[in-house]
Order: sequence, then C-alpha cells, then structure tokens
Amino acid sequence: MATTMFGQAKIKAVGDIMRADKRVVIIGGAGFGGLLHSKYVKPLKDEFDARILNTPISELGFCGMGVGAAMAGLYPIITIGTGSFAFEAWPQIVNEAPNITYMSGGKVKVPVMFHALVGIRISGAAQHSARPQAMLMQAAVLQVIAPSRASDVKPLLEAAVKSERPTFWIDHPLLFEETGPAAGKAPPLGKAEVVRKGADVTLVGYSIDLVRCLKAADELARSKIDAEVIDLRTLTPLDTDTICESVRKTGRLVVADECYPAASVASEVAA
Repeated sequence: MATTMFGQAKIKAVGDIMRADKRVVIIGGAGFGGLLHSKYVKPLKDEFDARILNTPISELGFCGMGVGAAMAGLYPIITIGTGSFAFEAWPQIVNEAPNITYMSGGKVKVPVMFHALVGIRISGAAQHSARPQAMLMQAAVLQVIAPSRASDVKPLLEAAVKSERPTFWIDHPLLFEETGPAAGKAPPLGKAEVVRKGADVTLVGYSIDLVRCLKAADELARSKIDAEVIDLRTLTPLDTDTICESVRKTGRLVVADECYPAASVASEVAA
C-alpha cells in the first residue's frame, strides 16, 4: 500500500478539491503554516495563482472577507496560520459564519472552511500554542474536523465542502512528517474510527494526540495490556456512540488532549 507524509497529503487534497470545484478559493495571510514555502505547496500556488488571495495579516478582515465570499457563492478555505490568531477573528468564526446558518435555519448557506495549526509546538510560546477547539465546539452549527492520518484528510475535507456548513479544520504542525497510507475508506462527518482493537482500556485521541495514543498502545502491549484506540476525526459532530460502545467493552477510558483540563475536549468525552 502506498504511503505518504501527512503534510503532502493535505496539500494534495486541497489541490484535488480545487480542481473538482471551481468555487474553492484560498484566502488568508498564511499558507498552511509551516508548509508555506515548501516544495509541496509551490505547485499548488503555480496552478491556482488566480484563486489564491494572499492578504495582509489582518485575521478579522480576511476571515470576514471569506464569510462574505461564501455567502456570495464561493467556497473559501481561509488560512489563519496559528490557532492563536483565530482569536483575532473570533467574531467572524464564531458569531458570524455559524450564526448566519443557525439563525436562518440553514436557508442562508455559509460554505466556508477555516484552517489553523492548533496546539503545542516547538518554540511556539504561549502566543502561538493556543488550543481553541473546545471553545469552537460551543458554536452552534460550526463543524470542527481534526484529521490525524494522511488517508483521512481528503475524505474529511470533501465531506465538509459537500455539507456547505461552516467548518474549522484543526491541524497540527507536528503532524507534517507523520507517514501513513495515502488512501483509505471515506469517513462520514461525525463518525469516529476504532483504529486499533483492544479489550483492556480505551484510548481516545485526535490530531497529534491520536499518534501519541497509538504509540502508547504499543508500549502497553509490551506489558500485556491490550489497548483499543479511537480516532475522533471530528469534534463536532462528536461520535459518543463509538466511544461508549468501546468503554462498555473495556471498562476503562483514557483521553489524550492538549487543551486545558477544564471545559476541554477530554472533559466532554469523559462526561
């Protein structure tokens, strides 16, 4: 089976989506984080130069532009850069795009995707290491996707585009060089996956923490502890059925999450 790096897979996925749907444009002051100037991004920029708008670094402004463009018929992918900068555009991400959809009962479509590198990274400091995903889960209608494996990126992005609902794509810089199968079964939005079967304990993760859960399961296996690992893949909708079914079997739950413990993704899964 062909393998690829996560960073390559996500750029390829965006390119495939742009070829398939002429509405898709890229807007923002950052081009997919640390991959901005890489050899993987250059072909994307060369091919779609007319559909990529590099803006000044004004998150409130270019996110608002993206929301307006979505309502006018385009499908913008808005590159925010680090997740900490999402706070600069919080009114557009939380109070505009999802609320327009929610308050109109879905009659007014806001097909937009916000992308940010979220989480603790090397030399990020507090100003570049925010984990806003639990806050984003509070916004009615806003979908939050968090792929951790190369094979899931394209199917999740395609499903989000097809849904025409505002979406926030949680990404992580430490995922870039993780390798895995290039293609897999298309996951529906809101459906977690049991990526490793086990009987003794359930480990739940997403994004970079799914990678850590799999490594922990390997370590536990050396001590004859059989861990089941669940990849959430989406945070909203959250697949509680798959989690509960696993915990009914194993009787134990461990959740890996970079958020602060209170009011976090982990506390919601545990609840």
